[in-house]
Amino acid sequence: MFTTHAVTWAPMPFEDDADLVALAARCLAADGGLPLAADPAFLGRRWRAAGTRALQGRDRGGRLIAAGALRPVSGGVAFCGLVDPGARGRGIGSHLLGWGLAEAAGPVTVETESLTDAAAELFAAHGLEQVFAEDVMRIDLEAGVPAAAGPAGMGFSRWSEENASRFHGVYAAAFRERPGFPGWSEAEWIAEVVEDDEFRPQWSVLATLPELGDAGFVTAAVDWIVQVGVVPAARRRGVGEALITEALRRMRADGATHAWLDVNVDNTAVRLYRKLGFEHRGRRARYLRAAPAGHC
Repeated sequence: MFTTHAVTWAPMPFEDDADLVALAARCLAADGGLPLAADPAFLGRRWRAAGTRALQGRDRGGRLIAAGALRPVSGGVAFCGLVDPGARGRGIGSHLLGWGLAEAAGPVTVETESLTDAAAELFAAHGLEQVFAEDVMRIDLEAGVPAAAGPAGMGFSRWSEENASRFHGVYAAAFRERPGFPGWSEAEWIAEVVEDDEFRPQWSVLATLPELGDAGFVTAAVDWIVQVGVVPAARRRGVGEALITEALRRMRADGATHAWLDVNVDNTAVRLYRKLGFEHRGRRARYLRAAPAGHC
């Protein structure tokens, strides 16, 4: 245990989630970003995974105002940190990040679900390279869903065990040329979709066109548009817009009041989402530090 910046630091695990959840909720309210960032189960996977090392920072009253965690991941370790909005501007974030980078001997991925301008400057000052960033967007469904007719003759089919392979076929055709495409097999991709407890097959839709057959798909979960893809031959014809509005219509019919989605900052689809009524609610990102010089 030691004290800097009027904060008492202790390298110890989080056995009680309450303080951590409260800190994450304060950060999310101030910074925006992924709404799951303050969910206890989500935090548990990041902060209490096997092999995780954590650092807690508390003020003079014992309140948790800073926290960091390092956990093992494939190819290195991942670091995540939180600083109370009311305690920022005092060097606490730099101290926390410095601890994480010093504790990790090899490559480090820094994860943030609520990227701010100040955090981006801090990461750059520590020599980290941004390797991924997504905008987090939200739409209010209580006022209705925008209309989108799509191409003439387009039809929709909901997800089922019988047609899940067709969804995968469209997924592969839509994304295989993109950098970082994982190349999952049909079985791997379908398992990834359906094993999410919040996946909703009745909101997940396959679009077909008379002249092309399967042309696009959308998968959805509770409060989320998870993935949207359109095959190259069907793009710029309103298929993606029609798929999203169809999923939103089904969600609203089942009582949903809002929906979220993530979109890569380099994806031009963000213009479509804004047109449909999605609003920017923050940004999530990943930064990388390669192995330090001389490390083997």
